[in-house]
Amino acid sequence: MTEMTAVPLSERLYRTEAIVLGRQDYGEAHRILTVYTPLRGKVRLIAKGVRKPLSRLGPHLEYFTRSRLMIARGRDLDVVTGAETVDPHLGLRTNLEAFGHASHLAETLNRLTRDRQAHEAVYQLLANSLGLLAGNVDPFAVTRHYELALLGLLGYRPELYKCVGCHVELQAVPNTLSGRLGGVLCPLCQRTDLSSRPLSVNAQKYLRTLDRQGLATAARLPLDAALRIELEGA
Repeated sequence: MTEMTAVPLSERLYRTEAIVLGRQDYGEAHRILTVYTPLRGKVRLIAKGVRKPLSRLGPHLEYFTRSRLMIARGRDLDVVTGAETVDPHLGLRTNLEAFGHASHLAETLNRLTRDRQAHEAVYQLLANSLGLLAGNVDPFAVTRHYELALLGLLGYRPELYKCVGCHVELQAVPNTLSGRLGGVLCPLCQRTDLSSRPLSVNAQKYLRTLDRQGLATAARLPLDAALRIELEGA
């Protein structure tokens, strides 16, 4: 009896929802997928024959598609054996701006998480954010909300209300944002991180609105081009 047949079926196969973050062609007809799942976190899988014209798996494994997968455990990579679409997020395929923001969401999640670290709330955040992008909600606001919420869920919530240097309540003046220290520095403490980025009063107000009042309120705020550029770099 081989090692594979000796393993009970329940341990060789499992089902999970998943969202496709990325994919890479492999061999003549296969693809290696990076997906995010609610209970297994980020997982790399192989979908065999998926690039063939008549593949039944292909339509369910497009970028950012939310699907239910049947997966068989493999020696190096687990293998997708079945798939059913839950939400194709079709709006992303007809809106290049929204697709670009979805790519940023996926890249950010891929960069900040390790393989097989489960976080169901992160999965729901990703699914909800992709749904909003596909539904033509302001992609800039969706992306900024996602970034701030993701950092919070992963334990990197930036401090927006007190200086991370002296811990004094921040005033409505231009400050700086320190990625290294994890929050905003007041003018007196900016020298503690010379790489911190300028943060205008309006940018601070926008980030606090996202944090306190959520996406719906922030999406209604008028933002000029300069403020959008500043927030994208924050």
